[in-house]
Amino acid sequence: MKRTLILVALLAAIALATKAQPDPNFYIYLCFGQSNMEGNAQPQPFDRQGVDSRFRMLATTNFTSPQRTMGQWYQATPPLVSPEGGLGMADYFGRTMVAALPSEVRVGVVDVAIGGCAIEMFDKDKYQTQMTDPSNWSTQLANRFYGGNPYKRLVDMARKAQEVGVIKGILLHQGESNNTQQDWPQKVRKVYNDLLTDLGLQAADVPLLAGETLRQEYGGACWGHNAVIARLPQAIPTAHVVSSAGCQGNGKDPWHFNQMGYRIMGKRYAIEMLRTMGISPAAQDAYQWPGTLKRFYTVDRLDGASDIVTKCGKGQHIALNAVFADGHTEDVAGQTTFSSDNISIVDGLLAASDEKKGSVEATYTDFTGQTLSASFNVEVRFFPFNKQNINTNLFAEGTYDEATHTFHPGQWGQMGWEYSGGVDMSAYKYLVVKLRKPQNCAAHLNIFPQTSIWGDCYSSEDFGSKTLIAIPLQTAKLTSGNNKGKALNTKAIYVVSFWTNGTGDLVVDDMYLTNNDDFTPTDIRQPSIASQGLGTAIQPHADVYSLQGVKVGTTDNWNQLPRGIYVVGARLVRR
Repeated sequence: MKRTLILVALLAAIALATKAQPDPNFYIYLCFGQSNMEGNAQPQPFDRQGVDSRFRMLATTNFTSPQRTMGQWYQATPPLVSPEGGLGMADYFGRTMVAALPSEVRVGVVDVAIGGCAIEMFDKDKYQTQMTDPSNWSTQLANRFYGGNPYKRLVDMARKAQEVGVIKGILLHQGESNNTQQDWPQKVRKVYNDLLTDLGLQAADVPLLAGETLRQEYGGACWGHNAVIARLPQAIPTAHVVSSAGCQGNGKDPWHFNQMGYRIMGKRYAIEMLRTMGISPAAQDAYQWPGTLKRFYTVDRLDGASDIVTKCGKGQHIALNAVFADGHTEDVAGQTTFSSDNISIVDGLLAASDEKKGSVEATYTDFTGQTLSASFNVEVRFFPFNKQNINTNLFAEGTYDEATHTFHPGQWGQMGWEYSGGVDMSAYKYLVVKLRKPQNCAAHLNIFPQTSIWGDCYSSEDFGSKTLIAIPLQTAKLTSGNNKGKALNTKAIYVVSFWTNGTGDLVVDDMYLTNNDDFTPTDIRQPSIASQGLGTAIQPHADVYSLQGVKVGTTDNWNQLPRGIYVVGARLVRR
């Protein structure tokens, strides 16, 4: 009898130990945030078809349609988060991951998200401050689906997932309800650290991926928060930012992406996660694509690789569009390799400390392994006059006519150039503004040594009847702000804007930096490659420059120069 009891106990212990062993090839990803993570778009029929059986979801609440029980695993067919959700960030994240990972690897998502919630809703020490108003929509959702404590539900479900798999990363999409709050990265860091501690995880093994909000050009109301999201890796070294460039809104509200936007964002989360794992972001050669899914990942051609005029500075986005086999167009600059002799573009972001021109070769490999290339020219200026580089509503929405360089800020408004990361103007003596005609709207120029227009500022005198205004940068002093009277820090300029009283137009002929005391341009005022036609006639005894601004000779030895395009007397001339 004693032997029997010992044998039974041993068998029970073995069975318990076997049951407790998680599958190292079951990769688990925790997902949390607000409505864009929950999924706000109605899935199309093909979004519910052909979901790979290796892509799984753990129900974090009870569903009625489809019927799902909290704590159980299911094939990851949308909605993944709640009965009231739709297509979201996690859907195409999982589909992309299983296509890129070996066939023995499964991917599971554990997703808790609440429309309209602040990041504090996931702070285990502060969530109750978000639950005081029973009429609040996010409070109602938290009570209805997550027992009034979303953080606890995420941890409870994550622990259940750890019984069968290994947590490999965390996905976050949140910020609209904390829009532009400068301490948001620190709040996210606390939630991230709490998750690591409560689940026994190490940061080095579990990166955090945070997606950008809907951008301004697509009607996003919270686009300003992307500058805050960009600082998240400073607060969390294992954090990575997922770009929302080119992802369109739903056309109904200023917060949510459309179906294609969610698909693209999900794919980008996966590509970034694969990169952190040291895995090539491409489908396995032997992967059997379900249904027509492969068309979403296959590029037909690169489009929009046209000549670009953009601003100096760090972080200026260079768009490169690809047209895919399913018909959608996507900005793939973040996944493209750019090569150039003098233009630096990394992850689709330009880094240029001074004005320059150059040709760029772009090489893009799509998720199926197909490689395409395109070439284009880039012109970088401190003050480019193309519309996409001018913010018309720094304060009080205004209008700008690119063809005539006509600025019309709203009443008491500002409009002009913003520089991501700041630009260094300290090597120049003067900032020169040339007007086409005298202004009548009390115009002056503001220069800000920080990202906000509500801080320190240098403001010029009213332009009056002048048509040439030269601002002495090296002696300029702040005219307002906490440091009024101190020297303007020209090593880090973030905003240069025109201010007017809104009663008239400001027509600007040119604007540039120079070291010449007669206020003529220091550089060669080359016309834009994108807009200037080519000539063949040349001036006698004139200097000849390359497109990069290097003097290569004079027109006296014109016939000895290699064939190509040159700058002669501020004109582009073909030899």
